[in-house]
Amino acid sequence: MATEEVYLLGHAAHEDERLARQALELAEESRALFNQIGLQPGARAIDIGCGPQGSLELLAERVGPKGTVVGLERNESTAQLARRFAADRGFSNIEIRQGDAKASGLPRASFDLVHARLVLVNVPQPQQVVDEMAALTRPGGVVATHEADWGCCFCDPPSAAWDRMAEVFRAYATSQGIDIYVGRKTHRMLRSAGIAEIQVNPLVHICHLGHARRAIFHTFLGNLRDDLLSSGIIDDQDFVECMKVLKRDLDDPERLVIYSYFQAWGRKPK
Repeated sequence: MATEEVYLLGHAAHEDERLARQALELAEESRALFNQIGLQPGARAIDIGCGPQGSLELLAERVGPKGTVVGLERNESTAQLARRFAADRGFSNIEIRQGDAKASGLPRASFDLVHARLVLVNVPQPQQVVDEMAALTRPGGVVATHEADWGCCFCDPPSAAWDRMAEVFRAYATSQGIDIYVGRKTHRMLRSAGIAEIQVNPLVHICHLGHARRAIFHTFLGNLRDDLLSSGIIDDQDFVECMKVLKRDLDDPERLVIYSYFQAWGRKPK
């Protein structure tokens, strides 16, 4: 049975390293989102589930020295990495807090922007996170999400190994109480939390051979190997063979790989 402690991709060192790379890979899309929102210098912002880097740097640059950015991270070792990241780059306007995205303990209605990227797709009961985000937002402030939706992820020509491992991934996520199709639902989750003026921006990553994120599905599966095997959803021999064929298929320059995401944001009524 899933618990609130579940984070789908875990907190191992290689996952923290992947998250640091991801921050760079998604920076332009997040920068564009903050431009659309119109985050101003001097604002107070929070990055929920910031990981070792998240959007901390982008937010700190936007709010400037008179603004404040809080990074909220549940895992203490990852929070320490985020503190080191902020210190190494000399950001005195970044503060890292260890805490639960569903019950942060932070002051209510105290942020101009509450942001989460690829958090809801990795935890059970994501509406609780969105509700907490809304509670942290001041009247007139913005709640913003950037989430994956695995229902629109595929490759062409089709790959039997991809399809098999997608079934395994979906079954494991479901067993942990995690919704891998949450991206398309974020607009209504925001509405349920009382957020208005909602806007949605779909994002499609077309990953040709050599694209930095082409093999992320293979990477996720590798990170989850022990959990997948212990769950009984797939055995070791089947896993090894499918991963071998999946890598071969992803290395095929004639195969297109597509991943999809949704950015959704809105304002808390005054």
